[in-house]
Amino acid sequence: MFYDLRCGNERTLVVGGGPAGSACAWRLAAAGRPVILAEKENMPRRKVCGGILSSRAAAFLTGSGMVTAEEMDGLTLRTHLTISFWDRGEHLRTYTAPGRPVRIVPRAGFDAFLLERAASCGADVRTGCRVESFSDPRTAVTGSGERLRFTHLVGADGCVSMVRRLISGRRSRKTGMGLHYDIPMEDFPSPPVDLEVHFGRIPYGYIWVIPGRESVNLGAGALGSPASPSDIVKALGRFMEEKDLHAGDHELHGAPIPSLNLDRSLGKGKVYLAGDAAGTVDQVSGEGIGQALESGMMAADCISAGDRREEVLAAPGSCLESVRQSVFYRHLLHGRLTRGTAMRAIRDSEVFAEAYWDIISGNGSYSGIFLRVFS
Repeated sequence: MFYDLRCGNERTLVVGGGPAGSACAWRLAAAGRPVILAEKENMPRRKVCGGILSSRAAAFLTGSGMVTAEEMDGLTLRTHLTISFWDRGEHLRTYTAPGRPVRIVPRAGFDAFLLERAASCGADVRTGCRVESFSDPRTAVTGSGERLRFTHLVGADGCVSMVRRLISGRRSRKTGMGLHYDIPMEDFPSPPVDLEVHFGRIPYGYIWVIPGRESVNLGAGALGSPASPSDIVKALGRFMEEKDLHAGDHELHGAPIPSLNLDRSLGKGKVYLAGDAAGTVDQVSGEGIGQALESGMMAADCISAGDRREEVLAAPGSCLESVRQSVFYRHLLHGRLTRGTAMRAIRDSEVFAEAYWDIISGNGSYSGIFLRVFS
C-alpha cells in the first residue's frame, strides 16, 4: 500500500538496522514522526566489531531514554578499566583508569535489542527487507518488489552505503578493514584478563585483545593503511602463533571499515547519512558504536528541525568534531616520523596513557587531550 505524501504528510525511510538506524528510527518515532526501517538481514545477525561501548556512548544511550541503566547493565558482558599497551612485542605500559569503564557488548544481541526498542516505540521495522534501488527520488524498491514511499531518507546502511552512493554518484574507495576471531577462554594457554592494544604489527592499524565473559575477541583493524587484507590476516596469524593459538581452529570474520570519509553534513537535502555510511568511525581507536548512536539521533533531530542542519550539527562536542580531529591525530600515533615518539610517550608517561584511555572511553576531545599531554 502506498503512503499518501500529499497534504503535508511526511514519512522517513531508514535503510539499515544497526545502532545508527535503530537510534534514528527510535528518536523519530518517539517524536511522533512516521518512520519505516528496512534492514536487509534477519536479526540477530553477526557483526565484525570489538564490541567496545565507551562510557560516553553508554551515558548517551541511557540519557536519551532509549535504554534504561538496568537494561544497559543487562546488555553488558563485561566492563574494563585496565589496558595494556604493546609495540612489536614489547610491553610498554599497563594503565588502570580511576573510573569511566568501557563495556563489552555482544553486537548481535545489542543490535537486536536496539532494533526492537525502535519498533516498540512505533517505528515500522522490517527485517529481511533489502532496498535494491530507487525508482524515483521518493520511492525505494525492495527485493520483493514492494515500493516504499518517503519524504526523508536516512542511509544507515554501512561502509558501502547505497544511500551515500545515491548522493555522490559513486562508491567510496576509502575503506579500511577489520578482522576478528571469537576464541573461547579455555583455548588460551594463559587467558587474558584486561584489554590489550598491540601497535607496530600493521601500518596505521593495531591488533586488539578484548576479553568478554566466556570468550576473547581477538582481531585487527587498519584505517587509511597501505596494508592489504591479506597483510592483516598474516599479521593476525603471526600474533596468534606467538600466543600458541591456531588460526585454523577458529572462524575468521571480516568487514570493511570507513576510513577518512567523514561526511560532516550527514548527507544533503532531505537525504541523511549516519554511522558507518557517514564515516563516523574514530580513526585512532577504531570505535564506531557510540558515534553511530549519536549520528543516528542527530540525523533524526535534523529532520524534526525542518532540515535545518546547522542548528543541530553545530553543537559543540559532537561526535562529528571528534572524528574530524581523529583524522589528523592518527598521524601522530602511526606516522613514520612520529610513531617512535608516540610509543615512548605511552611507555614513559602516565599522562599519555591516561589520554589514550580518555579517547577509548569517549571522555575528552583530541585537541584537549594532546594539549594536556604536550603542555
